[in-house]
Amino acid sequence: MSIPYLVRQKKNLLNKKKSGLWYAVTHKLQKRGGVNEKELGHLVAMRGGFSRGVVEGVLTAISEVIETELSKGESVTIREFGSFHLALGSEGYEHPADVTPGKVQVSKLYFVPDRNLMQRLKKTKAFRIPLSSYLPAELLTPEILEEERKMEEQGLL
Repeated sequence: MSIPYLVRQKKNLLNKKKSGLWYAVTHKLQKRGGVNEKELGHLVAMRGGFSRGVVEGVLTAISEVIETELSKGESVTIREFGSFHLALGSEGYEHPADVTPGKVQVSKLYFVPDRNLMQRLKKTKAFRIPLSSYLPAELLTPEILEEERKMEEQGLL
């Protein structure tokens, strides 16, 4: 599998007169949300011999249990996937007794991927979406256009 990426120029914040460098950035294939629980349920069901409804039910139950355990102050670890934990925060106060439960709230939810998962994902290749599909024509050099033509002939685009 390969991950699609775009090339974007980032502004040079230290020297506004100098143009920024170009970087690879993730290209999201969807507007929001990515694969939802129904699609995930279907994909898991196809792999494991479980019915889609059972998988969707398990995914919903897992989500509810994770929320319950996090709200009790527990972290939740799913082997080969990662760990979830919450961070709490409050305003600063002069006296410790002033930091009451009503003034404390969840500030962040953290997900730390499993080390093995990260190692596997880091081996994933990337492919560049053709520059001609999103860059202005004045930035497309003959070399870029020729490279993309050759890649298309080879079935790489």
